[in-house]
Amino acid sequence: MSTTYQAVPTDTTVTPAERIRRMGKKMGLWNHGFDFARFAGQLFGKTDFPNKTMLEIGCGKGILCLWAALQGARDVVGLEPMAEGCYDSSECFQAFRTMAQELNLPQTRILPVTVQNFDSGKNYFDVVLSVASINHLDEKSCVALGESADAVCNYKEIFRNIAAMMKPGGKLIIMDAARHNVFGDLGMRNPMSPNIEWFKHQQPEYWAQLLSDCGFGNPDISWTSGKLLRYARITTLPKALAYFGQSVFRLEMTRIS
Repeated sequence: MSTTYQAVPTDTTVTPAERIRRMGKKMGLWNHGFDFARFAGQLFGKTDFPNKTMLEIGCGKGILCLWAALQGARDVVGLEPMAEGCYDSSECFQAFRTMAQELNLPQTRILPVTVQNFDSGKNYFDVVLSVASINHLDEKSCVALGESADAVCNYKEIFRNIAAMMKPGGKLIIMDAARHNVFGDLGMRNPMSPNIEWFKHQQPEYWAQLLSDCGFGNPDISWTSGKLLRYARITTLPKALAYFGQSVFRLEMTRIS
C-alpha cells in the first residue's frame, strides 16, 4: 500500500457533517445536504472510525470515503472502475480531488479499478463498504446465481479476495436493493425506484449464506427507510413493509477467518 496519513485535525467548532454538507452544496451535489449525515449514520451504524482503514467498492464521487476520513479514518480507498453501470469516472475523480483537497484529507483516494484487480495486501482493512454495487461486481453471474454453479464460484472467489484484504474482526457493510419487491414481482415499475432491475439483485439472506462460505460470519440484516422517514428519525423498517416500498437492505458481516 502507499503511504498512509494521520487524520488531519479539524476546527472543532464545525462538525464533520456540516463540513461535508457545505462542501457538497458548493460542488452542486445537493441543494441542502442535511440528509447526508442521517444517511451516513444509518449506513455505518456504530462503526468506530478513528485510526481505522476503509475500502469502498463502487464509491462514485467518494463522498462516503470523505465522510470516513472526517470521522478519523487514517487511510481510505475508494474503487470506481470505468465500466458499464458505473459513474463517469473522469467526472467523479475530478470532483473527488477537489473535495479532498478543500477538506484537507490527504488520507483518501479513489482508484479506477475493480475490486478483482485491486490488491491491498492481506489483513489491511478494518471496514469494507459496498453501497448499490454488490450486484455489479459480476452482474452476469449475479443474475445467474440461483441457477449456475459457475456463477456461485465466481462470486465466492471475489468474496474470498475481499476477506483476505480485511483484518480478522473487520466489518463488511453492504447496502443494496433486494431481489423481491411487490412492484417487481408484479412486473410493474416501482414509482419510488423506477430504474431498478430487480432480477439483477439477490436477497440479503442469500448474500449472507454465500459470504458465510468465504470467511465471514455473524450476519446482521436490517431493512432501511428512505429520506422522508430518516427525517423523522426512523431508520429501519419491518421486512414486510420494506417489500411494499423500496426493498433496500443493510447487511453487516464480520470477517472471522
